[in-house]
Amino acid sequence: MKIRAGVSIQMLMLCMLGSPQAKALGTDDILSIYPTAASVQIDPTRITEQDLRRIKEAGFEYVRFGVRPAIAAVARKNPDYAGLLAQLHALQLKPILTLFGGPDVWGEGQANLAGSQKSSQTASQTASQSASDFAGFALGFMEQHRDPDILWELWNEPEISTFLKPGLLRPGLVPSVQQICSTLQSQPNPQPYKVFGFGFSKMPRASSSSPYDELLDVSLKTCLSGISIHPYREKPETLLADFAEVRKVMSKYEKSNAPVLASEWGYSSFYPTRDQDGQALLVLREYLSSVFVGLSLLNIYAWKDAGSNPAAIEDNYGLISLQGQPKPALLALQHLLSRLSQTQLVAAKVNGSDYQLSLGSQAAAKERRTVHVIWNSVARAGMTYQFARNGAKACVVSQFFPVQTDAVCPGSADVVELTAGPAPLAVTLYY
Repeated sequence: MKIRAGVSIQMLMLCMLGSPQAKALGTDDILSIYPTAASVQIDPTRITEQDLRRIKEAGFEYVRFGVRPAIAAVARKNPDYAGLLAQLHALQLKPILTLFGGPDVWGEGQANLAGSQKSSQTASQTASQSASDFAGFALGFMEQHRDPDILWELWNEPEISTFLKPGLLRPGLVPSVQQICSTLQSQPNPQPYKVFGFGFSKMPRASSSSPYDELLDVSLKTCLSGISIHPYREKPETLLADFAEVRKVMSKYEKSNAPVLASEWGYSSFYPTRDQDGQALLVLREYLSSVFVGLSLLNIYAWKDAGSNPAAIEDNYGLISLQGQPKPALLALQHLLSRLSQTQLVAAKVNGSDYQLSLGSQAAAKERRTVHVIWNSVARAGMTYQFARNGAKACVVSQFFPVQTDAVCPGSADVVELTAGPAPLAVTLYY
């Protein structure tokens, strides 16, 4: 079955909430040459200048990494943050800095709240002091690097005990965040800071009550520009339903138009679950799903493989191998970003397992064009769609995987036909 998509395409599509991506959001604005800003995770202790140059050449605008206090437990692991930030500035790469520290920040080496022999009052005092110390570190680091290009993220995955023991949420992280927000709000000019929280590993929901809601209660109406999530999932397209819930949460706090970042999300190519080709398809769909729901930014985890064990999931999230060779995911994503540069989301539609985006030129773009992207979430061909040329001066069909090609549209008919499949396709019409 063929479905026409011509001048009336907006009537057929599910329009996105709010205005198109990259539009003015006041001081919360995340400017991007893409419909969703493109970022990649780096390891600040291993990243090289050559890596950073390759990241820039690949089309990424941001890089994300964690910043931790120089306490004894982690001080020797801390890199030269100032030097790295200077390198990023020189390359015009913008940082996403995640201020966190894991259990060590709360002095658990001396007093584990779950099993300490100390009294509960002493344990509470220890957590309170650690909360104050972390707030001091975060505010001091932010003041030291007062750069409007930096996106600040408070903490990382508070629901996971690796980063925060459950017993330290209320006596530790909540008052620490409250202190940070109170200080930022009291400043005469807090605008240089774009602050997000909290790298949630579980998607916030308006209909459920969670102890982690307290983090939003003390921050989202005060110092947060928006929230950050880690939407790891088997199928990227399931983000659509979850994101509707996230928007309800934002509306609850009168932040319905505030940016939402996916500050960490990726797919590992680990044996025997997924090969590198499977990773490439999922990374493409991950980015397109992010555009579909209107995420302000997607940070892909990660730039480089962390190890060489092909069966270890954590070793194989990289877009390049441990030896620095580009994996298919990088080549495919790089080509997709090049085709979507200087565009913004106009409308989106889901038709069963088929997904479709329409994008138009950003105001600053030198050429006027419309880009239609189609794909599906199943391992078979979907519907065939027809796109009206509408007098376009030029027409190009782009393929992103398994090869990266741009070809002149076949024939001279008034419509271009594309069949949705697990490998996305795009048609670009130039006017």
